[in-house]
Amino acid sequence: MNEDNQKYPAKIIAESTESFLRFRQGVQRSEMLISYVEVGSKLILKNNNEAKEYLKGIYNHVYNPEIVKKSLNSNIDTFLNIGFYEEHLCSMIYVSSIDNLTIYFKEILSEVVSTKPQILKSQETERLDFILQHESLSDLINAISDKKIEELFYKGIEDIEKFFQSRLGIDIFKTKLAKENINKLIKQRNLTVHNRRKISKDFARQFPDLKNSIGQYLIFDFEYVSTINLQLFNFVASIDEEISKKFELKKVNL
Repeated sequence: MNEDNQKYPAKIIAESTESFLRFRQGVQRSEMLISYVEVGSKLILKNNNEAKEYLKGIYNHVYNPEIVKKSLNSNIDTFLNIGFYEEHLCSMIYVSSIDNLTIYFKEILSEVVSTKPQILKSQETERLDFILQHESLSDLINAISDKKIEELFYKGIEDIEKFFQSRLGIDIFKTKLAKENINKLIKQRNLTVHNRRKISKDFARQFPDLKNSIGQYLIFDFEYVSTINLQLFNFVASIDEEISKKFELKKVNL
């Protein structure tokens, strides 16, 4: 992880939108979780006997069947090894990181709409009962904005890209490669959530380099998810700078 950070340093950001601040906090939590696990692993190795007794004590109660206790005793070295949990933890961190990205797009769009609600103008109509639920025009505009944004983010990255291009005049992806990379990250997230990382025929069809890997599993490790976090951080930082400048959004110090 440290080598990757030296090769691809994070952008230095002094101030940003509130949306980016929350995105950054999400990245920091992911990275600190990885560090927390690494620190815990080193301390377990250093205090191995104490760690074993502590783990046994957690499961040593009357409601736990003896077979569970015996299994714990037989496999305790495995259960205290960081490698036993790496794929599982990294899968969760990976999903959280990609969700953090899509939520940023949703929140930054909300910030833009709050200053320029006309970007959501369309020929669509709203039900009268929906309109009458709101006490003021401002409340109605906010509600319509929230509704449209939710609808947009139920769709894929293609629709989000088109919306930002047509309504905000912002190209999220500056190169074809950048778009392909983000698309693959999102598809990997979906495969992780819906198919436990198992590569399906449909997934391999979208990414031909995996045509011989059908039935196998995507492998995530701490180094990979940390590298992805860094890439996403730099990607979003550039977008945030462009959007905040164009729409004169409120800035906060980081």
